[in-house]
Amino acid sequence: MTQPILAKNRQRGFSLAEVLVAVALLAVILLALFGLVTAGVRRAYSGKKMTEASVLAQHVMERANVYAAQDLLGAAAGSSTITVTWTKTGSGDANTLPAATGGITTPEIERDEIRKLLVNVDLPATAANPTTLAITATAVPSGTFSTASMVRVIVNLTWTEWGTRTRQVRLQALNLRTTP
Repeated sequence: MTQPILAKNRQRGFSLAEVLVAVALLAVILLALFGLVTAGVRRAYSGKKMTEASVLAQHVMERANVYAAQDLLGAAAGSSTITVTWTKTGSGDANTLPAATGGITTPEIERDEIRKLLVNVDLPATAANPTTLAITATAVPSGTFSTASMVRVIVNLTWTEWGTRTRQVRLQALNLRTTP
């Protein structure tokens, strides 16, 4: 009887241990890449929201600079500081307080327009984590708006991202008053 001829170049496959090591290494690499992608998406989202908030705050500041801040915000005669705050608790007009006044004077119309800017901005807002826009005007040096030589205007916009991270854009300007 003759024995079969053995092949000199015998092919062999991967062992089970080699396959498991390769799969484990691939899993570690994929998890690291997934973490990087997730972090990148979060940063891009945060950057987009910060840009939207900055644009909104800039528009509000420009409106506050066009009109006398104390007139725009409805300061009482003889007052030295006035703050107007709007709060958005969801999307849409009904979730932003205080409600629009529908007034016919320029300050009322402008306050409603500022409110409308907040209503239309795409910042996250819920009842638990509202988006808040506050405008504060202060007579400088201390006194009343009628006697002050300058008015400090502060626009403060606050919102919460991812349900836990509070973000804020704050703009401040010092407006010189002109006398006739």
